[in-house]
Amino acid sequence: MSSPQAIYREPVLLDRTKHRGKRLKPSSNVAFAAPMNSVFVAVSEFPEVCKEFVIGFVDAGDVKDAAGRQEVSPIALLGLRDNENLFVDADGSWNGRYVPAFIRRYPLGYANTGEGQTSVMIDEAFEGLNDSEGELLVQDDGEATPFLQEVIKFLDNFELEVQRTRQLCQRIVELDLLKPVTIDITQPDGSQFSAGGVQMIDEAKLKALPEAVVVELTRNGALGLLHAHLISTTNVQRLTERLGTRMAKAAAPAA
Repeated sequence: MSSPQAIYREPVLLDRTKHRGKRLKPSSNVAFAAPMNSVFVAVSEFPEVCKEFVIGFVDAGDVKDAAGRQEVSPIALLGLRDNENLFVDADGSWNGRYVPAFIRRYPLGYANTGEGQTSVMIDEAFEGLNDSEGELLVQDDGEATPFLQEVIKFLDNFELEVQRTRQLCQRIVELDLLKPVTIDITQPDGSQFSAGGVQMIDEAKLKALPEAVVVELTRNGALGLLHAHLISTTNVQRLTERLGTRMAKAAAPAA
């Protein structure tokens, strides 16, 4: 699978002077996510994500743990082909029940500003950023509005979940529970292709864990999250059906 693509086209730090008077007009258009065939999901999202998406694990760039092992991150598969999100329709609307937090936080987010510090950033290319409609971001005195304060709380919670997710993923790698998989797809027309680059929990290794480790994973909630991941793998067929529907529409003659 290809890596989740950057959705911030013109990211800049939110500035209390530059952005004073700027407003955010809500938009249901998520066309910015159309090229993403996967997206990061935090472990707190697994219970919802597993109902609709396939959860997999991918290498977290060049990040390695203290023992030199490759770190991983969990993703929700949004498509089976590069640069294609099967949950975003041609009109830019989201065609699914759940929207991952990574996408919901747009057009705001956090940017690393050095030495472990983060600052709020905004995508100035977002069509809903304007001077007259929507929620005010910065008050006349330069302070955050109640709306922006709530957004910052959401971003703070998201970052906390990112850290919690990283800890779980590090434990998964330590226990050597992952295996690479290739998803073989057969379309209704008989065409076949494969999607790779993703890892899944090896059920045999999970079942073979020592009792003490099982108790640990049960008490800290990790075992339930891993089972949510395993449940999510049954959604491969749903994803295949979405692709088949899209391919059929593309092949249909124009009215």
